[in-house]
Amino acid sequence: MEQLGLVMELVENNRALVRVHQHSACTGCGACVGFFGDPAEKGHLLVEVMNPVGAQKGEVVRLETQSQEILYAAFLLYILPVLALLAGLFAGRSLASGYGLHISPDLGGLALGLLAMVFVFLILRGQEKKFQAGKRFKAVITAVVGKSE
Repeated sequence: MEQLGLVMELVENNRALVRVHQHSACTGCGACVGFFGDPAEKGHLLVEVMNPVGAQKGEVVRLETQSQEILYAAFLLYILPVLALLAGLFAGRSLASGYGLHISPDLGGLALGLLAMVFVFLILRGQEKKFQAGKRFKAVITAVVGKSE
């Protein structure tokens, strides 16, 4: 996936902070800018990217992200927690009915499913610094397109 952005700041380790227009796939989420974010920044994101071409502050650059990495990140953030919820739901129902516990199988399934989903989110949250420090999920500046006006 390609996108254009404006280099706002240079960071150590050959990285840069780039202001990009929020992609249409992200517009409904609101997680990055949020409902309480700066209204002037609505529709724009500030992302840390790899800068192997040596782009400077104020330059318009082309960013590329591997499609496989986007799909893998979506799997980790969306599909994996849902799978944990479903696995916990079925396991909780069978445990509640199979062992004769004095709770509703639906309530037991719901409780274990939510617990499993929260557990997956906590594991992902614990790995967040590792993801941020690595290069795997980072966009890369592939070319300097021009200077900002």
